[in-house]
Amino acid sequence: MLYLVGLGLGDADISEASKDVLKKCDVVMADGYTASISAKKMETVLSISSKEVEMLDRHAMEEGISKILDKASSSDVAIVTNGDPLIATTHKTILIEAKRRKIGFKVMHSTSIFSVAIAESGLDFYRFGPICTIARWSEHYKPVSFYETIAKNVSGNQHSLVLLDYDSVKNESMPIQEALGILSSAESHYKQGLITTDRKIGILCDLGTEKQRIEYSKFGKINKRLNYTMATLIFPSNPTDIEADYIKMYERE
Repeated sequence: MLYLVGLGLGDADISEASKDVLKKCDVVMADGYTASISAKKMETVLSISSKEVEMLDRHAMEEGISKILDKASSSDVAIVTNGDPLIATTHKTILIEAKRRKIGFKVMHSTSIFSVAIAESGLDFYRFGPICTIARWSEHYKPVSFYETIAKNVSGNQHSLVLLDYDSVKNESMPIQEALGILSSAESHYKQGLITTDRKIGILCDLGTEKQRIEYSKFGKINKRLNYTMATLIFPSNPTDIEADYIKMYERE
């Protein structure tokens, strides 16, 4: 039996049902590829399971998944992951392969960046359009297509949830200064007036943790020294009165 166990966002988000799974499983592994698992959260997993926990890198989570499923065919195996398990495409692929091999599986859900970010933004969830990601640039890879998603949302009076590329080696999402630079470059490319100094953006840092911090600021006045492990951006469209009042609680002048 294979279990995908969501650890949520905060260090204490793991459910009692998930704890029971970790206690009974013969093998416990940790997904270190799709998202960062804090040291404190790993200590909790170790304490609950009373077993050694193998950290899985990209190779193990993709090319090496056959070995994991071989173990799950004859014993109970748990893979713990930050957030909610089925947010990551990699985890869906694992379950598809498990189903093909007729290996039983169960998903232990928890909080995710999507539910918490939208909730904490103070904006109505049904007014959000498609989600996009600002990917880290390299010498030969400089994508700006996220701009099109945000622009389309804005034109339809929909809010935008914008993820920042996650670095599995550094265990952190893209620094805010880097993200702002890419946003500016995208504006230079499209020239649609989406990214201006007066464009209000929400920055939601380390949601669900003790370090949680939320700021709404005009693009030209964003705090470029924000220190965080994980961050998400919100591009509000025209807010309702209640949304506007909520945003004011977190506005940075």
